[in-house]
Amino acid sequence: MTVYLYYGEDSYSLNQRIDYLVNQNVHAQWRAFNYVKLSGNEKNIATKVFTEVMTLPFGEGNKIIHTDSDSLIGSLSNEDNNQELENQLSRIPSSNILLITGNKKPDSRRTVVKTILKYAQQEEFTLVPSWDKKGIVNLIGKYAAIHQVKLTPDVTDYLAEAIGNNAARANSEFAKLAVYTSGKIISIEEVKQLVGNHNTDYIKLTIAMLRNHPILAILQVSKLLDNNEHPLKIVATLTSIFRTWLITKAGIETKLSDTKIVEIAELKNPKRLYYLKDEVKFVGVQKLKNSLTLLVQLEAELKSGVDNLTSRIAEISTI
Repeated sequence: MTVYLYYGEDSYSLNQRIDYLVNQNVHAQWRAFNYVKLSGNEKNIATKVFTEVMTLPFGEGNKIIHTDSDSLIGSLSNEDNNQELENQLSRIPSSNILLITGNKKPDSRRTVVKTILKYAQQEEFTLVPSWDKKGIVNLIGKYAAIHQVKLTPDVTDYLAEAIGNNAARANSEFAKLAVYTSGKIISIEEVKQLVGNHNTDYIKLTIAMLRNHPILAILQVSKLLDNNEHPLKIVATLTSIFRTWLITKAGIETKLSDTKIVEIAELKNPKRLYYLKDEVKFVGVQKLKNSLTLLVQLEAELKSGVDNLTSRIAEISTI
């Protein structure tokens, strides 16, 4: 197979798979020549992709041409060129691989996509929904098995809550636990010392901000920083939560249907709306708007080197 299509929202697992494919096929000493990544910023990207993929590798090993699906398929918008596309795909040298990646599966209704799918080996990397407890427990079990860490049910439940659907963090935390346990069963007390529960910390922080408890909010921010959470990561998480709250509250006040609120808020689990409504029951739209404005301002300040994290969090908590 000379064409691979990888797609999905689990970017960590997808990138791990890319690294594996490259390491298996491209000789390390010739990687600079034989792993060619063409981005959407390139002009005439389709032409460049197929020029590269028809050119034999330098030295030892195979050659991989890596591009993103939106850019490649977008540049192949002329359906009249489909026969030419099929001819090119069918003539890719056996030493070469065309790797196409994206965060979603291309629209298979399009003729050019149908042609690509005809030649491609597909692999999907689905992100476990944050509300899917069983799926998250399975994710925890997967990385426990990879790193040969023995878990008791209470430890599994704690790690599922603490790590959530973050595959990158799961891999990192289990690598650490594997060194610590050396094959022995680890207790819940030991795990709590080694693996912080950032999800619970974020819940406490956002509720403190929403309920106007600045001192508690500052304490929670300090706790996240002590656990090596990056300030920009904290702000990004808060922005996402406050955006969802604002959409929910505005939707309620304008009497939008639950279906429409779920759509606008991009909720993957419609049942979550019930809990969101309860969280914003006694909060005004203006407070949420002002909070979101300050979070956007805080992000810009942090990116420019001004560290106003604690003071801005306190300010939002007093609106």
